[in-house]
Amino acid sequence: MDLKKQKGYLDPKQSLEIYAFISSHMRECKMQREKKMQMNIKLKYKCFCQDFYTKMDSFQNFESIQQFAKGLIGQKFENEITEKANNKLILTYIYFLVQIKKVPTQAIYEVIRFSMIQKEQSLKQKAIVQKLKQDALQKFSELVKKNDLVNQKFVFKKVYQYEESLKSVKNNLCVVIKQEKDFYGCILQQVIDIDKLLDVGLQLIENIKTLEQQLQQLFRTNPLNNECDTIFNIFQKYVNYNNSRPKLYKREGQIMMQFLQSEEKIIYDPGSCVIQITLMQPRGNVIRYTRSFSNVIGYKDEEIQDQNINKFMPSIIANDHDLYLDNFVERGRINVVKNAVRVILGKNKSQFVVPINTRLRIEASPTEFGATALITPVNQQYGYMMLNEQGQIEELTQNIFEDIFEKQLGFEVDQIKGLDCLFFIPELSKIWDSIFDEDFDKLDKRLDCQLILPLMTKSLSRSLIRSRSNIFSKQNIQSYIAKQFENLPNDNVVYQVSLHLMSLITINLRLIIVEITEYKQLVNQKITSRQFVQLKYRSSIIINTQSQKEIQTQKTDLNLFSINSPPRGPLLNECNLEYEDLIEDIKMIEDFKTQLASINRTAQNKMNDLFLLQNSNNQIERRINEFQKDPSEKSDFSEADSDAKQKVQEQNIQYNCGSVDSQQSQNNTTALKRQIKDSLSDSQGTNNKTKMFLLFMYVLVMSGFFVNYLILYFNFEKINENQNYENLPFQFSYYYNEFIIDQSFLAYDQFNFTELSEIAFQYFSMNIKNIDKTIVLLPHINIINNLTMESRMLNIMSQLTKVISMNQQINQYEFYNNTNAFNIQIAEIEETDSTKHLRSLSIYVIVEEIILLILIAQYLYFFVQIYKMKQKVYQLFCTFPKELISEQFVQFTLLYAQLNNTRFRNYETDEEQFETTMMHQYQKTATSKMLEKHKQVGKEISMKQINSSQILFFLFVIMYAILCSSYFIGSLILQQVTQQSVSARYQEKTTFSFTLNSLASTFAQQAILLNHTMTSEMVDTYKFAVQQLGALSTSLPLYQEDQNQQVYRILIENQCSLFQNQLSFDYEDYQNLFSLEQCQFISNLDQGLSTVVQGLYQNQFDFLQTISTRVLNSSLKQNYDNPLFQVQRLYAQYGFQVIIEILTKQIKSLINSTFIINTAVFILACIIMTISLIATKIMIEKIKYQYQESKQLLTVFPFDKLMENAYVIGFITHDQHFKV
Repeated sequence: MDLKKQKGYLDPKQSLEIYAFISSHMRECKMQREKKMQMNIKLKYKCFCQDFYTKMDSFQNFESIQQFAKGLIGQKFENEITEKANNKLILTYIYFLVQIKKVPTQAIYEVIRFSMIQKEQSLKQKAIVQKLKQDALQKFSELVKKNDLVNQKFVFKKVYQYEESLKSVKNNLCVVIKQEKDFYGCILQQVIDIDKLLDVGLQLIENIKTLEQQLQQLFRTNPLNNECDTIFNIFQKYVNYNNSRPKLYKREGQIMMQFLQSEEKIIYDPGSCVIQITLMQPRGNVIRYTRSFSNVIGYKDEEIQDQNINKFMPSIIANDHDLYLDNFVERGRINVVKNAVRVILGKNKSQFVVPINTRLRIEASPTEFGATALITPVNQQYGYMMLNEQGQIEELTQNIFEDIFEKQLGFEVDQIKGLDCLFFIPELSKIWDSIFDEDFDKLDKRLDCQLILPLMTKSLSRSLIRSRSNIFSKQNIQSYIAKQFENLPNDNVVYQVSLHLMSLITINLRLIIVEITEYKQLVNQKITSRQFVQLKYRSSIIINTQSQKEIQTQKTDLNLFSINSPPRGPLLNECNLEYEDLIEDIKMIEDFKTQLASINRTAQNKMNDLFLLQNSNNQIERRINEFQKDPSEKSDFSEADSDAKQKVQEQNIQYNCGSVDSQQSQNNTTALKRQIKDSLSDSQGTNNKTKMFLLFMYVLVMSGFFVNYLILYFNFEKINENQNYENLPFQFSYYYNEFIIDQSFLAYDQFNFTELSEIAFQYFSMNIKNIDKTIVLLPHINIINNLTMESRMLNIMSQLTKVISMNQQINQYEFYNNTNAFNIQIAEIEETDSTKHLRSLSIYVIVEEIILLILIAQYLYFFVQIYKMKQKVYQLFCTFPKELISEQFVQFTLLYAQLNNTRFRNYETDEEQFETTMMHQYQKTATSKMLEKHKQVGKEISMKQINSSQILFFLFVIMYAILCSSYFIGSLILQQVTQQSVSARYQEKTTFSFTLNSLASTFAQQAILLNHTMTSEMVDTYKFAVQQLGALSTSLPLYQEDQNQQVYRILIENQCSLFQNQLSFDYEDYQNLFSLEQCQFISNLDQGLSTVVQGLYQNQFDFLQTISTRVLNSSLKQNYDNPLFQVQRLYAQYGFQVIIEILTKQIKSLINSTFIINTAVFILACIIMTISLIATKIMIEKIKYQYQESKQLLTVFPFDKLMENAYVIGFITHDQHFKV
């Protein structure tokens, strides 16, 4: 009805079904719980329904019903899944644990267990499992943050990882000592094998450095560890004896101060230990632990590994510990983990409890699920007892048992357990019932009270111990003790104790941990009347309880009766209390005398120390006054660090005890030791001198490269610039002659002679500005007939202007003067070949090669010097006395035997005991036959003559010389080859320029002869021109195809192909006058340029014959003044212009290609040279490093012993002046 009122939409039938489903489970669970309680069966864990259970078996609201139904459905679903072994259901179950049940601990357990069972998984299944792991770990992290589990921030695994590292360092130290022994064994041979000695020695030095780094890292991690400090001291004394232990890595150093202020100090407490158990199956088994844990509990390794953790707990707690773990994993109960520190009691092998502080941390990862405990023993001076709810002793510590119960009662520990502790402590009995209230879990109570024990005779105690196995039980002993109190109330032992009460709650029990911080026996202390009443009340309860048990069991015994009866006279005679008090007084007097004697010796030692200290201070003051009088010695006090001050104090003491000469000798010894150390530890690589040499060599070779590059560049750049302006005189001559010829054919329309004459004149106007650049390149053609080239060109332009503007005729005198000047100028150009006048590289290459050889020789000298020094180092090993090597060999042999035993590897090392054992073993071995196989130090050495480094070095030298020489010689060859090609093209270009100019000049003179009165001088000039043209035309057919294929085709093929092949001339206005259509209508052009030129020459030769033999009439003039010959000539000269343009471009192309090749090779040479420099430096450093490695072999010897060897001192002196 209540449900219906609250949720009106619910159907009564559905409500009844829900009620039946829920109530049936509650009744069933309640009946099982009551049944187990009646049978006194401990519950594994509470069912979730108990959180909803009330006395009325009813719910207060509908929301609680919903929560209950959800939990019940989940439990039913969980039971169904766990009953079926199906992979898909298991994955579903893990998802259910994470997302619905909210138990990430069990989800982590299940997903790891599934991964261990299912070794082979599909990719999809692996992805699902990985996702489930991440979700479970994320939920666990949220749980940690929510409950503020402070111990999760610590990594307790670091402790046993540190212990494993320490064990590894011990093994490494053993390896280093063995290598030391082998090193000295190599020297104790008839012939010292240097290669073997190098292998052993260099590996030894490297291992020493590594071991030092490992020790430093261990010290940084935990500077409080005594064993690490001991191993460090052993390492410094026996291995790293040439170097002092850095201050930073000492107990008083900065690392220790920082560590003491850090949180890491908690997990590295000197008395702490770490143990890890698995939360998988078998749950609770120990998987990892530190060595200190076995020391605390007294068990061996095989008794700890893979054992359940409850083996090391008190039985009353161990019984429920598995339930704790199950509740944590399966139900997510983390109450135990919430506490930052918990005081619990462990149990050692002697069956005594050990009070410990524990910090618990859960180790949850994708591959591991367990719990780690950081255990720190509590103050061992305190005593501890564990009491149950009835006040009986369940467990106690060994000190309480031995100092109180065994001493006074004489019982064994098993008899003490189960006794009523409230009987012995009346004040605790008063407040006992009030302790177990609702705040019991927060119990933290302190009180001072008295612990009262009866006096027991030794014979009675022995009889109780002998009879404990038959009729006497713990109840009988408790009853007897109670009757002793009642019968002899004044015969007791009283202890004043300070108690600290703490609670410990298990699943089924509530326990009290009693911490006894202080206990002291009170002499002649009697119990008070109130204590007597309390004892009598407690004893009557115990006696009545025991009497009822005796009547029920019907067991009697006369001895029991006599023991329970009041003591008589004979009983007192057995235990003479006065005699025992006398014995105790005598013992106390002897102890007092011993303590007094110790105090007197301590006081006397202090007085002696004080006297010595005062005497030392007085000596130091006198020494300081002497130093003030003699300022030359004040420098000894200039150092500020503590080491220097200590050295000064030692020197002062030696000064007071010895002579000035001895102090000077010590100073020399210290300086010599410093020199040895500096020389052997020199690892700076190449020095400044060598670096400057390498830099100088690099700069010198690179300068040679650059000089070659610049010479090559400027040589051909000059040729390249000449191509633009060297042809200008030829073009001026051609266009001048072309203008003269065109003036005779302006009236003809076979060709546009008028425009051609204008273009010829325009060429002068356009290029007269380039005369200065031409003169710069060709200064020898500037002045002809006392006129500069620019003046002549201006005069010609003036003459041509008059012809064009005023229609004047050509002045024949001016023409011949100009022609004569052009011929002289062209002849000068012909004699001067600019491509042959280049700066030669041969001299530079020879000088550069000589310098390169000098540098390589110096490089080889470096190598030879270093190699000689290496040989000197190797020869030093033959100079050590046999006693030194034998002593070192024996020492390291004994040390290796000491370090290689099981005790050193598995147990903590005591430095004092270690040194004592070493000294004893050394004295014992001094007369042994250990050195029979090693009789003497080798006087010869053997080693490989050639090694890979030497071969690589010489190969590099050869390759370096070849690479550097290749650029020098290559640049010379490149210049010569390019110069030959350019010169050939230049000669061809000049020849064709002459032919072009000669053809135009001949036809121009013909035009003058036809239009002016002939003179013999004019005919002679013309005759010379025709002969020159004939010579040039004759050479054209001799041109070979292999000279220039493109030019050859123009000479022999149809001249109209110029237009078809799109070969052009850079003077565009001139080029536009010619066309393919006109070319095709002109006869003889299809026979090739050389044939056309020969035909034109023949025409000129005929004209020359005509004017030479007869008078030129009008018909002959008309015959030779034919415009068709002029058109044919123009196309021939256009062909020459194209050929000249082609050759000019080819020359420029060759020069540009040379620039590209030269630049690429220069850059490549620079890169190779840079790499070579780096390789050279590396090679020198490698060789010097090998030399330094050889020197470092001497660091294996003590510096004090090296100073006794004159050969070593000589080598050190030489080495200080040897710089590479």
